[in-house]
Amino acid sequence: MSKDTAYSVRLAAVLISISLVVLGLYLLQDLLILLSFSMILAMLVLPVCAWLESKGVARSIAIALCILIMFVCIGLLLLLLVGQIAEFASDWPMFIRKAEKWIAGLQSFLSHNLNISRKKQMLEVSNQTINLLKNSGDIITTTFGTVIHGVTTLIIVPIFVFFFLYYRQFFADFLSRVFPTTDRTVLQGIMQKTGTVVQSYLVGLLAVMLIVALLCVAGFWWIGVDYFMFFGCLTGILLLIPYIGIWIGAALPIILTLASLGPNYALGVIAWVAAVQFVEANFITPLVIGSKVSINPMVAMLALLAGEMIWGIPGLILALPLTAILKVIFDHVPALEAYGFLLGEAPKRSKGE
Repeated sequence: MSKDTAYSVRLAAVLISISLVVLGLYLLQDLLILLSFSMILAMLVLPVCAWLESKGVARSIAIALCILIMFVCIGLLLLLLVGQIAEFASDWPMFIRKAEKWIAGLQSFLSHNLNISRKKQMLEVSNQTINLLKNSGDIITTTFGTVIHGVTTLIIVPIFVFFFLYYRQFFADFLSRVFPTTDRTVLQGIMQKTGTVVQSYLVGLLAVMLIVALLCVAGFWWIGVDYFMFFGCLTGILLLIPYIGIWIGAALPIILTLASLGPNYALGVIAWVAAVQFVEANFITPLVIGSKVSINPMVAMLALLAGEMIWGIPGLILALPLTAILKVIFDHVPALEAYGFLLGEAPKRSKGE
């Protein structure tokens, strides 16, 4: 569209294009989430795969080895978590008995201090239980569908990772044909920069998750939380979900500590998790990841909100790496440099400003 076109027409075209893109992202979310995870994982293992190929290993064998190593690491982590879950499940009746004592104490407190009779409390509990039972069919169906979808994704993602790595030169040739007027070295620079940014972000994120998990394990052990190893690792893993993931992971140990040890210990867990999140957000993440993903905080929050609205929890996980990829592309395309500047860190102000 030329510059001579009326501004209102250009604005309408931009708004319609954005609306169509958002609609497409929402309608095709299952496919696009699958492809996005596969592409990002392919970027993560690309350096190892390229190193194996440089040593004379065939590309298909090198890719298969990288995928195998990746899933062995994930499998070992899952085995550790499953063992902790099995041990935790065996002690579940003990937690139930402790919870019953705590609930009885809470009922006495409500009855004596807030004049809420036990009969009224039991009636409300009964109503909530009946509502839960009415919706149990939908809950079971949703849970079953989620499990099936997760298993299917675990099967399909490695296949697409293999394809992205095996046909990477083919995709590079495709891009050079789509943009014939663009210098091939510029396209190669965009692809290399994109891979470097995503790799740096993911490696840094894994390091931050490990540090947070160790801090949570140490804190939960010091407070006296049962199964501190499991809950600490779970809290670190859920750091994949920015900002709220650490509290999702901490919710269960907080509830169990409240039921088994008392309110003071539960407050201790809350205080420790809050302290860990403060240290992680202000010191660990800037130090480990630094400026490798140079997105300003406002754009990061907007990206997270938009990702959650369109794709849900996967959108929260993918929002930052995909935004970083967009910034790299915008920075290398002259017509989009202004948008890359908008996504990046604001320049430091001088004393006069």
